[in-house]
Amino acid sequence: MTTKLSKKSISSTVLMGLAAITLSLGIYAPDAKATQNEPVAHLKEVERINDKLDQLTDKANSQLKKGLDNVVVQEPLNVQGDKLELSMNVEDISTKAVKQKKFNAKVKNTTPVFGFAHEVSGKFTYEKGKLKSSSYDAYLTGVFYSKSHSTKQHKLDPSVWEIRSRGTFKALKYTPVEYSSRVDVGLYGSGDYRVLKAKIN
Repeated sequence: MTTKLSKKSISSTVLMGLAAITLSLGIYAPDAKATQNEPVAHLKEVERINDKLDQLTDKANSQLKKGLDNVVVQEPLNVQGDKLELSMNVEDISTKAVKQKKFNAKVKNTTPVFGFAHEVSGKFTYEKGKLKSSSYDAYLTGVFYSKSHSTKQHKLDPSVWEIRSRGTFKALKYTPVEYSSRVDVGLYGSGDYRVLKAKIN
């Protein structure tokens, strides 16, 4: 803990905002009087958020399977009204010559000011049950963080490709802590698309 973190000049509003960040923070208590129980509490909160992300992923994929192409699902996080949100979008941009779709997956928290989001988007072409090509990128947002990501494509077989994205968020001012996120997207030769994982570390 640094001296800055224990100063009374850090308002309770700021501390509550930092504690409520939901994509990859969980509970964080920037207090000079930290206890030995805090790491356990933090791990339990991270586990709880990941459980909620699993629920969101199941709900969103279920709606995509029903044929919906623009899905937004949320889970409440706390009594302050902050939420986890997972949005998934697919747009068919096929022509007579090429079957092609755009995709987008975004996980974010709704905490004002201190929130951040991890988004993976791109497009892919497919034909006769096989994937032909794809393009993709990841976008991280959050004004109070420096951000970086590693996003790669894995071709499991001709009909199943995965886009695996890892994001890193470093709080710039109030904490020295680093947080990470994960969004994995599955692309299929049938033209389907799913979010495979939305996790935190």
